[in-house]
Amino acid sequence: MQINVDLGEGGEFDKFFMSHIHICSIACGGHYGNINTIKKTINTAKLYNVKVGSHPSYPDKINFGRQSYKIKLNEFQDSLFRQLSNFKKALDECSIEWHHCKAHGALYNDITSRNSLSLAYLEVLSEFNDIQNLILPANKEIIQIAESIGFNVIKEVFADRKYNNSLSLISRNNKNAVIESLDDFINNFSNLINGKIFFPDGTYQSLDFDTICLHSDTKNSKKFISIMKNKLNNSS
Repeated sequence: MQINVDLGEGGEFDKFFMSHIHICSIACGGHYGNINTIKKTINTAKLYNVKVGSHPSYPDKINFGRQSYKIKLNEFQDSLFRQLSNFKKALDECSIEWHHCKAHGALYNDITSRNSLSLAYLEVLSEFNDIQNLILPANKEIIQIAESIGFNVIKEVFADRKYNNSLSLISRNNKNAVIESLDDFINNFSNLINGKIFFPDGTYQSLDFDTICLHSDTKNSKKFISIMKNKLNNSS
């Protein structure tokens, strides 16, 4: 089981998180960042042997890419291509492998429910030969589509988010969407490493996945990431 965190998003603790994780997804200009922040984050990842991937989003810095964004598909694809091209340039200049691609925020959610958007997303990714692995939400139809095109899928769940019974993330507009309490986090993470996602109504579903993500801007995230690393080390 691998831990991943989304970084290069303006947070002040990227180096700390790098020392606790296996994989990072780096903002590449849609919701945050530019070529310089991408390269800085890549170089930090290299110090800790962390695998790096692109983290594209809707072109929406105002809302940090966390709200669905009305955009024509061709304009979305143009933006996505620019973001990934920037990331590719940074990779080449830093001499490191492109491990994966993972959509950010609202885009991550929307590609699981809007077929035209998911196809547009995958079409652009297919233009980059270096992208072999996609991080996608576990147990969603887009996994089958991505695999049919030839991508390898890394199935993901979130350690600091609550889920609806449909396995979609509870909207951040709901005050209980994000797990911030230490006790709640420990309980939730313990369930996850046992392959169970619990829902607000007390029921749960067993689920296969490959990686667990923590958001670096979640309250208590530094404590949370330390708990994750220790628990996984003790369970291996």
